[in-house]
Amino acid sequence: MASSAGKIEELIRLVWCRQLYTGVGGPAFGVIGHGRANPGEGMELLDVRFELDGTVYRGPAAIHEYASDWYKHAHHEDPGYDHCVLNLVVHDDAVICRADGSVIPNAAIVFPRELAERYERLLGESGSYRCGALLAGMPEVKRYNLLTELTCERLERKYDEFLQRYRQADNNWNEAFYVSLFRAVGAGSNRESYERLARTVSFTQICRVRESVASAEALLLGAAGLLEAEPSDDYSDKLRYEFKHLSRRFGIVPMHRNAWNLRSGRPDQKPVLRIAELAALLVSGEFFFSRLVNCKTQRDIRQVFSASASEYWTTHYCFGQPSGRSVKRFGDMMLDNLGINLVVPMIFAYGKITGNEELKERAIGILEEIRAENHIRIVREWKTHGIAADNAFFSQGLLELTREYCEKKRCAYCNIGRIVLCSQ
Repeated sequence: MASSAGKIEELIRLVWCRQLYTGVGGPAFGVIGHGRANPGEGMELLDVRFELDGTVYRGPAAIHEYASDWYKHAHHEDPGYDHCVLNLVVHDDAVICRADGSVIPNAAIVFPRELAERYERLLGESGSYRCGALLAGMPEVKRYNLLTELTCERLERKYDEFLQRYRQADNNWNEAFYVSLFRAVGAGSNRESYERLARTVSFTQICRVRESVASAEALLLGAAGLLEAEPSDDYSDKLRYEFKHLSRRFGIVPMHRNAWNLRSGRPDQKPVLRIAELAALLVSGEFFFSRLVNCKTQRDIRQVFSASASEYWTTHYCFGQPSGRSVKRFGDMMLDNLGINLVVPMIFAYGKITGNEELKERAIGILEEIRAENHIRIVREWKTHGIAADNAFFSQGLLELTREYCEKKRCAYCNIGRIVLCSQ
C-alpha cells in the first residue's frame, strides 16, 4: 500500500468495524464483538471482545499497519496503553509488550486486494469532487439525510469552538458573542485581527462608551491601530483626540496597523469602514445576545444587524477621501454570513448548553431560510458536479464534507467514502 500509515490504519478500522475482512488472527483466534470506534485520543477501538486459546478478552484495541509500529510510536513506554488487549495489524512482524513487559496479542487482518486498491484510488481523487456523481444519483431522501448529518456535525464543531470562547469569557454570553461577532465580520484574511481587536477592547469597555457612536469608533479604530497614517481630516482628528483620552482611561495598548490586510477587498469591505459599522451596531439599542436568541427567522436577524454607520461614513469609505453619498451598513452577503456563521451557531450552542431542543431545531430552520453560499468556490464546484445546494443548510453540509473529509483525505470516516469502499 502506498498510502501513509495513518490512512492505512483508518482503512483497517473500517474493514474491522464493517466486517469486510476475509480472515483475522488465525485458527486459535475468534471474534466475539467488534466493539466501537473511539472518537477521542488513544486506542482506535473500544470494547473489543475475542477468544484466544480458550480465553475470552474484552477491552480497547490498537491498530497499526505493522505490529512493530507499536515500538515506533513508543506505546510500550506509555502507561495509557497498558490496558490494551489487542493489536490489530496487517503485518504481524513483531511481538509487542506493555510497559511491564507483558505480551499483547497481535491479530493480522486479511481483506481483498481490490478493497485496498479502491481505497488508494479514492484517496488519490479526494478533493476532486469525484463523489458528486454518487451523491447526485442517490435517492433524494438518502442524500438529504447524509447532508443533514454533515451540517449537524458542522454545528457541533462550531459549538465546541464557541464553548471555548464562552469559557475564556468567564461564562459571559455577551462577551463570548461579542468576540464571535468580530470573528464573523472579519471572515477571511483579517479574521484573527478582528478577534484580537475584540480582546483588546472588551465588551464591557464598549458598553461604557455606548452613549456616543463617535467614542465607540474612536475606541475601536484607535485600538486597531487604524487612526494613524490615514489621510487626515477634521473627523479623523476628532477621533484621534478622543482615543488618546479613552486609551488612558481603559489602559488600551493599540494593535499595530500592519496586523491588518488593508489591500484586498472592495472599499465597502475594508477594515476601517467595517469597524465603523461595528461601532454603530454596538451602540444601537439593547445589545445583543438576548435579542439574537429570540430570532426566529432570517428576517429577524437582518433587523438586529440593520444599524447604519454614522453620518460621516455616508460620504466616505475611508478618512479624508470624500465619496458619493450612500448609507453604509452590512450588505445582504454579510447579513447572510452573520446568520450562518454567527447567529445560527450561537442559538444552537445556547440550546445545547441549556438543554433546549427547540432552540437547536430553530437554528436549523433558520439555516434552511438563508440562501446557499454560491459565492464560495467549493459550493460552486459541487454544483458543476451535479450537486446544487438549495439553501445554506445544504451548502454548510457540502463545506463540511469538503473541508473535514475530502481535503483531509478522511475517506474511511466519510459516509460517502464508506459507500464507495463497501460496494462490490
